[in-house]
Amino acid sequence: MAQHKSAARAVDQNSIFTEEHELFRETCRRFYEKELEPNYVRWEKEGNGTPADFWLKAGAAGLVGMAVPTEYGGPGGDFLYNLIQNEELGRYVGGASVGASIATDVMTNVLVEHGTHEQKQRWCPGIVKGEVIQAMGLTEPGSGSDVSGMQTRARREGNEFVINGSKCYMSSGSKANLLYVIAKTDDDIARGRSSMTMFLVDGKTPGVTIRRMETIGMRASSIGEWFFADVRVPANNILGSEGDALRKVLKGTFTFDRTIISTRALATAELAFQLTLDYVKQRKVFGQPVFDFQNTQFKLAEMKTQLVAGAAFRDSLLRSLAAGTLDVLTATTAKLWFTDMEYKIADTCLQLHGGYGYMSESAISRIYTYARVEPIYGGTNEIQKVNIAKALRG
Repeated sequence: MAQHKSAARAVDQNSIFTEEHELFRETCRRFYEKELEPNYVRWEKEGNGTPADFWLKAGAAGLVGMAVPTEYGGPGGDFLYNLIQNEELGRYVGGASVGASIATDVMTNVLVEHGTHEQKQRWCPGIVKGEVIQAMGLTEPGSGSDVSGMQTRARREGNEFVINGSKCYMSSGSKANLLYVIAKTDDDIARGRSSMTMFLVDGKTPGVTIRRMETIGMRASSIGEWFFADVRVPANNILGSEGDALRKVLKGTFTFDRTIISTRALATAELAFQLTLDYVKQRKVFGQPVFDFQNTQFKLAEMKTQLVAGAAFRDSLLRSLAAGTLDVLTATTAKLWFTDMEYKIADTCLQLHGGYGYMSESAISRIYTYARVEPIYGGTNEIQKVNIAKALRG
């Protein structure tokens, strides 16, 4: 089934996107149309996740490592390129199969901002080429969104750290060869619950085991689980400073990540709506199009209203993000609202497809199972509510 795309935003004096940004948007669309849409069904059947050559082609097309400075082989682009990548991914049915894998390129921004010259020299050229696939390990089986319950430990021995523990549910995790691993060191434990350290770990380091996890949606995704058994990494593999993984290294990333999730959720909801609108106009029941039933019209009107409101919310978010005034509370409310909205629209759209919607061959079934993870992905919406309530407490 063909994907539906909204027109590229006009470039004017009020737009946060430049002409270069809009050209990049068109590059993303051409790439997804050529390399994603014709292949995702085959990837799902093969059951091996997103293939490595997809990333190599993405690198050749200039879709990854946009934040890498020219001195390390990249274009030196800004954060808006990552946002465009992910928003456009949400406009394709294949995006519901690959999931949030492209979002892992956000970690490039973290590496560029906090990495040493040696770290960037080692990893950035491969990221730009699509040879280095990144994933960030924060979530653990026993703690989920509660990072304070983290059990992964890194023990210092001379000029090395020895890592033991496990991570799960990482986007691109089963294909990654550059692992961003957050662990507690002895010093972190002494400092308190918010002190954690981030390590850059080569996926081929002895003691590292990587496993692909099966999911009910995103069937061509590369969701992974990592195990660390006495994994030795040099002390100079710390990204940023010891104890500052959450307070400094990832401080702005959560806000940006929630904005990316929100914009991608809106794009996916718009895709689900358009596919459903086309379907109910063509599908006949009792001799008339499904569209002609008042219940269908009311549901479509309700969803359209949500999408129009969501577009205004998104534009406000992006203006604040570009101006550097987007606060954590607003980004958190956006993640909560957009992902709940996305799932509700996907659910309604599947219902309007009837029995066909429940078949795995239908585009709406893929969107539905993908949308279901969004209120979980990036920190559960229950955790977002807790964070919002804390902010309201003052």
